[in-house]
Amino acid sequence: MRSVQLVAPRQLELHEMPETRHPRSDEVLVRLRAVGIFGTDMHWYSDGGIGSLRATYPQVLGHEPAGEIAAWGPGTGNLTAGQKVVIEPTITCGQCEFCCAGRHNNCVSVIFMSSPQMPGLFRETTSIRCPKE
Repeated sequence: MRSVQLVAPRQLELHEMPETRHPRSDEVLVRLRAVGIFGTDMHWYSDGGIGSLRATYPQVLGHEPAGEIAAWGPGTGNLTAGQKVVIEPTITCGQCEFCCAGRHNNCVSVIFMSSPQMPGLFRETTSIRCPKE
């Protein structure tokens, strides 16, 4: 699939990256339709990092996504093709004291999309774990 990747400070290029076609049992495949540009994306782009955390090139930016469901695994509930969705750009553990208390923003093991930890969403599709109902 096509993706826009940061390959050096202030340099973006269109590249191919692997596409997930069949989501796992607890995932949905989302066809991305819009991705906003957030302040952190601008820091990765213009400064090559955020504070002491440096970009790892190539790096896919973008973590303010909206799209529609293209496919889903059997454990994801009542979903339909074309259903409009937004994606939470932080991946939390769901197990630490903060996650269990409903304060996911304080998760001790958080992973941020659009960072060296995980590719962002300036791409055509993504598979993402579906939250429990």
